[in-house]
Amino acid sequence: MKWNNKKILIILLFFLSIRIGVAVFMGQKDLAGDSPGYNSYATTILQRTNWITDFTGSSRSPFYPMFIAAIYAIFGMNNYLSVFLFQAFLSVFTCFYIYKLGKKIFNEKIAVLSLIWSGFYIFYLKYVRLLLRETLIFFLIIIFFYYLYLFLIDENRKTRNFSLILLFYFLLIHTDPKYLFYLPFFISLFAIYQPFKQGVKKYLVFLLMTVLLMIPWTVRNYIAYDKIVLINPETEALFKYNTSTIYLSIFYLGQIDVSMPDKNPTEEERRMIKSGLNPYNRMKEEISAIKKDIYPPTTFFGRKWWYFKEFWRPFRFKGEYRPFPLGKFVLWSFKHNLSSIICYGVLIPFMVLAVIVLFKRKIKAVWFLLFPLFLQCLLHVILWSLDRFRNPIDAFIIILGSFGIIFSLNFIFEKLNMGKVASKIKPI
Repeated sequence: MKWNNKKILIILLFFLSIRIGVAVFMGQKDLAGDSPGYNSYATTILQRTNWITDFTGSSRSPFYPMFIAAIYAIFGMNNYLSVFLFQAFLSVFTCFYIYKLGKKIFNEKIAVLSLIWSGFYIFYLKYVRLLLRETLIFFLIIIFFYYLYLFLIDENRKTRNFSLILLFYFLLIHTDPKYLFYLPFFISLFAIYQPFKQGVKKYLVFLLMTVLLMIPWTVRNYIAYDKIVLINPETEALFKYNTSTIYLSIFYLGQIDVSMPDKNPTEEERRMIKSGLNPYNRMKEEISAIKKDIYPPTTFFGRKWWYFKEFWRPFRFKGEYRPFPLGKFVLWSFKHNLSSIICYGVLIPFMVLAVIVLFKRKIKAVWFLLFPLFLQCLLHVILWSLDRFRNPIDAFIIILGSFGIIFSLNFIFEKLNMGKVASKIKPI
């Protein structure tokens, strides 16, 4: 079956209809969590003419609120549905660029499987209906890496592709400044895919241009905050907590007092619970954990190991305590477990298989696909981790997993002496 542009378009329109349905029928009505911060920033942009030089009321990164404000300017203030509909289109474009990157690196079969998988991917659907920056981040990451790959391997349209990677990286770091963490590591990709000296020179130009593009907003922040602020006040720490908490979370090597966070039960409360009381109405699963003397990780390496596992976690069948600074008892619902296993967990063994096969065959593209996976994991092991912090780079897991699935089918068909069928789905 040949997948011409018409068939791909039909698939994309089908996925768009699903996302529009999610936006219309499941769209967020009452803002909660981070959403009010983005919404108030967006409304301030439209209501105050001096917000550029005199607005210090939000620590949010600027691009997502600007994205919301642009939509409100056309469709009306606080029109959440209009934002969700735009996010539906962005989500479909995310799927499309997953397809394009899969096709560019491997072939049409892997690209189509990646497209279909991403189209039904629950974590992409989930954020379409919320006033949160995730959908925009998912899109900016995959489109940036797509044009970065073109720039690194294709001699044609070098200027255009370089301009596009600068644009999309600029928008990405102004949507979430933690992706500045990637900046010094990009030199490795430039060095791998280009002659070494030429690659280093191109990287230095990319680095210089990125710094230059950051200057205008940094100047705005200096006017607004009367000090040097890169992108937003959270950029320095890439985290939301106060400085002492950040230090303890990242660098502190000793034992942490688990009663420090407000949500962790103190030893006194633990004794009360063991005696049959429940003074703060903790859930029964947490009561059971307390009675079994289950504590959050408190050592440096214990915390980092927990962060690593949490980043890659496909399911959680029993509750446990997050390490400091969150200090919260967490338990996944059946729905969360099921959706995570089906959409993401199934891909893990195929992704591992793909990495092994690609290394064995010395396919250079494996380094490119592993690059965001390694850095995103490293970043959140250093800082702190939740499973949703992996979602921005799930696109690369989907592509690698699709390769592994096609490779496995090819292997099975060959074993069943179905050579003709196997040759048609050969992954690479």
